[in-house]
Amino acid sequence: MPSVWQYLPLATGRRRVAFYGQVVLALGRVGAGQGSLLGSCFPISSRHLATAMHVVGPSDRNLVALAPMVSGPNDYQDTTQTNFDFFNVKIVAANPLRDVCILEAVGGSAALINYTLTDTDTVSAGSEVQVYGYPHMDFGRRIVTLQHAHIGAKVLIPNNGVKSKHVVINAHMRPGQSGGPVFDVATNSVCAMVTGSYVPDTVGGMTISGVDPTTLHQTSHAISAEYIREMMQ
Repeated sequence: MPSVWQYLPLATGRRRVAFYGQVVLALGRVGAGQGSLLGSCFPISSRHLATAMHVVGPSDRNLVALAPMVSGPNDYQDTTQTNFDFFNVKIVAANPLRDVCILEAVGGSAALINYTLTDTDTVSAGSEVQVYGYPHMDFGRRIVTLQHAHIGAKVLIPNNGVKSKHVVINAHMRPGQSGGPVFDVATNSVCAMVTGSYVPDTVGGMTISGVDPTTLHQTSHAISAEYIREMMQ
């Protein structure tokens, strides 16, 4: 199994935009010959990856990162494939208040990256972004997916009295996309990380086929990548 994946530049009409489907990985847990899918993650150094804390929880027991199936943006990903290459990862830093977790590859390198971490201060409402992740993981689907979207708003979200910078992305995200990177198209840098859809604080509630209907709207939240960068210092 290769331990390093490089990005592939994708030519566009106006500028060259990188296709990062080769470095955005899926997270899972393995055991007894089986595995369960958890969410998305992405490399932030040669050995470290970032994800959302709620994706992995407090334990890194049997936690693995799964190698992507793509070598280019036009590859067909086989939805019937159930055997995956993976490497073990462990939690090295966690910030539950900001929903950020840093992982380290065990016994090898995670990826070779060609982008930087910026923050949500560098984007504005209307800025074009690219979002990578693995939607529908809760149904066992592992297809790295690219979404083109725009920033809809910049917001402060509190958690136990601590406010964090987020952006509202004008696209609907599924649970498996949590922990995926948000790229600022203007700079090809990671400005934020997907944390999930807005869930109204309602009394009671219901789910249909495991889906909360209140999350079915065309916006999602992503936390500023500055908090990831701070945890690596």
